[in-house]
Amino acid sequence: MRPLIFILVIPWIVSCSNSGSKKAGKNTLLFTIHQERDIYHHSDYGEPPQFAIWLENSITGEVKTVFVTNRTGLGNFEGKVECPVSLPAWIGAFRKETGRNDIPSIQKPVDMAITGATPKVPDFSAKIIVPADSRWNYYVELNVSGDYTPEFLSLFPDGTIDYQGNGQPSIIYRGEIKATAGEQTTPELIGRTEQLFLSSVINPDMKGIRNAKDVFSKITVMCTNGTRRPN
Repeated sequence: MRPLIFILVIPWIVSCSNSGSKKAGKNTLLFTIHQERDIYHHSDYGEPPQFAIWLENSITGEVKTVFVTNRTGLGNFEGKVECPVSLPAWIGAFRKETGRNDIPSIQKPVDMAITGATPKVPDFSAKIIVPADSRWNYYVELNVSGDYTPEFLSLFPDGTIDYQGNGQPSIIYRGEIKATAGEQTTPELIGRTEQLFLSSVINPDMKGIRNAKDVFSKITVMCTNGTRRPN
């Protein structure tokens, strides 16, 4: 009679195998921005821009904020309770993402994981992990305070005042990328918001937008394999 052979399954081996696959199927989108400090230094306030980066899934419409500067994300504006015209296009995306209908404030800020100090260095980067091979539209919105032009005045002939010190309204760049390792794209400038009131609608009329469009001289988005940031 032949001896019986028993196969012993060791649970910890299976467990280790499963734990190693938890992050399988994920890639990283890395956003890199170069800003021209000489341009915003010549605005009335000389401060670096407020800006936000977000994604919208091209199939499901899901919205994910990648980064937003502290003042807008935390509602931490000096001498103001809020500034609704800071990054209004992002506010519209934020409302869709969270289901909220308000503006981020000190009492109800955004998730701290996606906000940070306004960078004063020329180069800035931010990243987000997404499912591999997923397709996204991405947006970058920026706004420099007090960058007035003849079309976007601090005081209009009819007596209207730019109480928020907005000047040229925020401008929005848009691009597309597939989260496949090696993919790299650059966005295009597609429009602006409004100077004097909150509107998340992107207005394609760029008349009067002058030096604002030169603050970010380079924006690139690249996809890397896995969840580690490239060196």
